Amino acid sequence: MKDKTFKTGIGDMAAIPTIDAKTCDLCGWCVKVCGTGLKIRDGAVRFDDDAFVGCIGCGLCMAVCPTGSITVTGRKMSPEMRLPMPANDAIATPDQLESLLLRRRSIRLFAEKEVEKPVVDAILRMASTAPMGIPPSDVGVIVFRGRDKVNELRTDALDYFQHLSRYFNRGVLLLMRPFVKKVSYEMLRDFVRPVLKEYAKGEAEGSDTLFYDCPLLLLFHVSQYADPADSYIAATYAMIAAESLGLGTCMNGMIPVIDYSRKIKRKYGIPKSNRVTLGIMIGYPAVKYQRALRREFASVVYR
Repeated sequence: MKDKTFKTGIGDMAAIPTIDAKTCDLCGWCVKVCGTGLKIRDGAVRFDDDAFVGCIGCGLCMAVCPTGSITVTGRKMSPEMRLPMPANDAIATPDQLESLLLRRRSIRLFAEKEVEKPVVDAILRMASTAPMGIPPSDVGVIVFRGRDKVNELRTDALDYFQHLSRYFNRGVLLLMRPFVKKVSYEMLRDFVRPVLKEYAKGEAEGSDTLFYDCPLLLLFHVSQYADPADSYIAATYAMIAAESLGLGTCMNGMIPVIDYSRKIKRKYGIPKSNRVTLGIMIGYPAVKYQRALRREFASVVYR
């Protein structure tokens, strides 16, 4: 079989599917779900050497096999990753899921209570089930647990923002105007510049306007070989998971700016080539919302 496949952050070596011919009953389900090269040939399931790409390690064949005859190793995949499929009566109903999603609101007032490590582990465990592109996942998470850890990142980020603020004065922005799109110019002028000023003002007044004194922050970053959307999807799963555990969350869209700071990335062990994409602030909410809000898409068109 082909020994290479799509390249990810860990390289391009293919995974290896192994079929136990003694227990395989040739039902063909693995072939139907495989997107690369499993075939039934000469009375056995085999990987097609003529397939355009080697095994990507998605594990679908291992998950669908009714006799457990297939194992996949490599690309961070192993037989130990197989779990019993949750029973139908153990999953949320559509009404329950919608209720959970309706309950979630952005929280900017957090209680003093810290988030226990088993709770953090549960959030990460649930978030890791997110669809994240070609396996293995190229999404990384840095956990800042405890206000002292979060504040350390805040200090580093604000110092870097202060360094950047010199490039966002009115004179520099006017010079940039002919070279950037109108929307980008307006974003820098009407959002980024005022926000940076607000951060500096809040810091001077002793308030945390960047992370809202949250006790837990998850910082997502992703390999250059992956779609940045992979990390956004994982972060969204983390928010939903946190909500299911009684926590409040809020996205931080400014923290990706630190992606341009080699010093910060080096300090926190973020690979130089990875992109910082999103920060999720998490904690027990100090406010209780009385009503849900039904939002709408900008447009929905049926074709």
